[in-house]
Amino acid sequence: MSSLEEPLGLGDLPKLSINRLGRFCQSACRSRAEDHCNGNYTPSNNGNNQTIFHSSSPSWYMQGHYADSSCNGVNMEFRALPQKISWDLPRFVKIVEVGPRDGLQNEKNLVPTSVKIELIHKLVASGLSVVEATSFVSPKWVPQLADAKDVLEGIRQAPDVRYPVLTPNLRGFEAAIAAGAKEVAVFASASESFSKSNLNCSIEASLARYHDVTSAAKKHGIRVRGYVSCVVGCPVEGAVHPSKVAYVAKELYDMGCAEISLGDTIGVATPGKVVPMLEAVMSVVPVDKLAIHFHDTYGQALANILVSLQMGISVVDSSVSGLGGCPYAKGATGNVATEDVVYMLHGLGIETNVDLRKLMDAGDYICKHLDRPSGSKTASALSKLTG
Repeated sequence: MSSLEEPLGLGDLPKLSINRLGRFCQSACRSRAEDHCNGNYTPSNNGNNQTIFHSSSPSWYMQGHYADSSCNGVNMEFRALPQKISWDLPRFVKIVEVGPRDGLQNEKNLVPTSVKIELIHKLVASGLSVVEATSFVSPKWVPQLADAKDVLEGIRQAPDVRYPVLTPNLRGFEAAIAAGAKEVAVFASASESFSKSNLNCSIEASLARYHDVTSAAKKHGIRVRGYVSCVVGCPVEGAVHPSKVAYVAKELYDMGCAEISLGDTIGVATPGKVVPMLEAVMSVVPVDKLAIHFHDTYGQALANILVSLQMGISVVDSSVSGLGGCPYAKGATGNVATEDVVYMLHGLGIETNVDLRKLMDAGDYICKHLDRPSGSKTASALSKLTG
C-alpha cells in the first residue's frame, strides 16, 4: 500500500493537551448545561436573534448570537469549547449506513429494485452492521421508495446485521412488519415549519403519531430508532435553539426509541453550534443512546463528527459516496460520505469493522449506475492512486 493511502494515526500528530489549549482560553466563560436546555440565554442584540441568508454570499449565520453578559458579547459557546469537550475518543464507532434510503430517496430517476438490493449486499459485505434499507412512506411523496416491500423481501439478511426501515406512521409500520422488518425508525423535526412541510403536521402531532408506532412496536418486540431533523438550522426558520432539539429528543426517548439520531438536515452546522446542541440533548438523553447525522453542504461534516466523538458520541450516520439530500430542504447536499468517515476514524485509531476497499467497491457500483462521480474525497483520491 502506498504511504499516501495510509491514514495518519494519532501517534503522528503533534501533542496538544487540554492544558495547553487552556492557556489560550483562560478568560473563557463557562456555560451551564441547564442554560442551554432551558433556553436561559441573553441575546447580545437586544433579543433580535434571527438567521440571515445572503444572496450575495454563501455564508449562513445568525445575526446576533447567544452570549453570556459577563463575556461582553463574545460568543460563549466558542470560548467555552475546551471546557465542554473531552479529548478522549471512543475505541469503536458504529456506523449506520443510510445510503439505500436517505441517499437514494432524492434521486429523480428511479433506481431499479435489483440495484438497491445489490447495493445493500455490497455494503454489508464491507463490514457495516447497520444498513438502513428503505422507507415505507407513501409513493405519492417519495416515488423512489415505492418498491420498499420488494427491497426488504429481496435482501439476503445476514446474521448480526440490522436493516432498519423508516415508518412515518402506523400504516407504514404495519406494512413494514408484513414485509418482514425487524427494526423501524420514526422521524421528527426540531423545527415547526419543517415538520409541517415535511410531515404535513405539527411537531406535537408527529410525536403523537409516533407514540402509536412505538406502542405497536413494543407489542411486536420491534426495535425503534428515532430521528430528529434540523438540529441546528431549518431552511424556513433559520437557526434552531438547542432547547427545541432537546425537547423532541427526550420525547422520542421517553416513548421508547432505543437510539436517537440528531440530524443537521441542511448541513449548516459548525463545531461551535454542535457543542451546545449536544450539551442540551445530553442533559436529558443518555449519551450512549445518541447518534449524529451530518450533511456536508458547507464541508463541515467531518469536523462536526470529530467534536461529537470528543463529547462522547460513538454512533455516526453516513451515506456511501455522499449520496443524499432532502426533497423538502432546498439546497441541502448529500450526507457525509461513509468512505470519508471511515478514513478519518481509522486514521484516529478508532475501529469500525469496515473494510474501506470493499466500501469503495459499493460506492463505485452505485455511482456507475447513477452515472456520476463519487461524492467521497477519500474514494476519489484513492482511486487515482490505484487507477
